[in-house]
Amino acid sequence: FDLVGNDSRHIAGNGCTVVALEYASKRTAINVGKPSGTLVDLIRSEHEGCMDDPSRCLFVGDRLDTDVKFGVDNGMKSLLVMTGVTTADMMIQLGEGSDEEPLPDFIAPFVGIMAKE
Repeated sequence: FDLVGNDSRHIAGNGCTVVALEYASKRTAINVGKPSGTLVDLIRSEHEGCMDDPSRCLFVGDRLDTDVKFGVDNGMKSLLVMTGVTTADMMIQLGEGSDEEPLPDFIAPFVGIMAKE
């Protein structure tokens, strides 16, 4: 389950939907979501040149185990926004991070802070 919204609701994650679709279709899904390497391959093939130097890319997200891990695993910088799944308390408990939940390069309260006024 994912923790979402300001009121910290728990809702079923995408995996639940995938399993239901696999069962109904009698087919096995191909994981192209974060942090899958398949997704970065798709980005490279669809946007020529944008991943020539991944260290110049910034991947923005609200989860350590998917968004930040995707950035880290693919050589990008990562920005964690504190408007979603990961909370400040979770960051404190995590300490120095782990392979499954790496620490981001940057943290922002919300993505809009990057916009010019």
